[in-house]
Amino acid sequence: MSARLLMIVAMVRVMALELWRDRGALVMTFLLPPLVFLIFSSVFAGTTGENIQLKLAVADVARTEASARLTTALVKSPDIRAELVSPSTDSEVRRRVKAGQADAGLVIRADPAGAGKPFLIVADSSRAVAAPLTRARVQQVLAAALPDVALRRTVDQVAPALGPLTPAQTARVDAAARALREAPPRTDTGLFVREEVKDVKTGGGVIAYYAGAVMILFALFSAMQGALGLMEERRTGVADRLLAGVAGMGPVVTGKFLFLVGQGVVQAVAIFATAQFVYGVAVVQHAALWLPTTLAACACAAGLALGLVSICRTRDQAQMLSTFVILVLAAIGGSMVPRFLMPPWLQQVGWFTPHAWAIEAYQAILWRDAGVGAVYKAWGVLAAIGLVGLGLAHVLARRLRR
Repeated sequence: MSARLLMIVAMVRVMALELWRDRGALVMTFLLPPLVFLIFSSVFAGTTGENIQLKLAVADVARTEASARLTTALVKSPDIRAELVSPSTDSEVRRRVKAGQADAGLVIRADPAGAGKPFLIVADSSRAVAAPLTRARVQQVLAAALPDVALRRTVDQVAPALGPLTPAQTARVDAAARALREAPPRTDTGLFVREEVKDVKTGGGVIAYYAGAVMILFALFSAMQGALGLMEERRTGVADRLLAGVAGMGPVVTGKFLFLVGQGVVQAVAIFATAQFVYGVAVVQHAALWLPTTLAACACAAGLALGLVSICRTRDQAQMLSTFVILVLAAIGGSMVPRFLMPPWLQQVGWFTPHAWAIEAYQAILWRDAGVGAVYKAWGVLAAIGLVGLGLAHVLARRLRR
């Protein structure tokens, strides 16, 4: 065996032994990848058109027998999360969609069995796919639950070309309508009128969404990389010298926290300045609420990064754990896929991530023109996560001293 080959084998053996001795890194190396796969498959498997369960605000303004049957069928449908609004008005539907409490709105403004377009879809352009999906779901429910209504609309549409029906033909249509309650017909495409919830620049809501999503994602990436400096200080012996002093590691942890917060704010300024100058997102106009939101998000990222790195014993563990946490939080929290496209249970899990709170806060400020009442909870949650992480880093630093 040549000397070159012996060196290769020796290096493989050394690296294998290092990984084997670092049991934490060993577990994370081979356990976390399949766990990430399971999480990502749950996130992305629910984003296909067939599996999306939109949250739909419904108002029955027509109040007819057919509209009542349709609203009942919508509420019972497993393919959509329909909720009757109270008061049952078109303005209440618009309010809920504008506030982000519903993915889309449906106003039944006329008898579905009559002529014209009885359905008004209230859409938010930041959730562009919600409107066509709402239309498809309503058509499915209408065909399944009200086939007689679909038939009568078809007859009404062809009657002007064929002339008025005779009494015998009308009787046959009535009989066919009763029979079609058990045999769905083809759906009618002339049912809907679409209305955007806000008259703003097209795509502004989507840009505001992804500006927030990218900001919190990169704030965490940068904070994790900066927090890894704690491992370098342990490895090089700097931490030992600091621990021998009077102040200990406390000022170091706090100093890193403040630097990471400042670094995140600068990154956020760059991202949102681009959003304003290129896409016209009104950032400067909402600076009074944008700044505390950004500070809270950056404090959250800095504290979370320091806390996670402090838990680990080696740099390999910290790198693997930080990568895992960033990927999972980004996927569940909405930085990769909008949360309204996820299964309902996963949308609820998303509220345990800082991404969901940060994204919703930025959208509320920059897209919906919301006030403090819509974002103060997000400020509290983000700041609390950051302070808990910072506190954990301080506690572990004191234990290291002992």
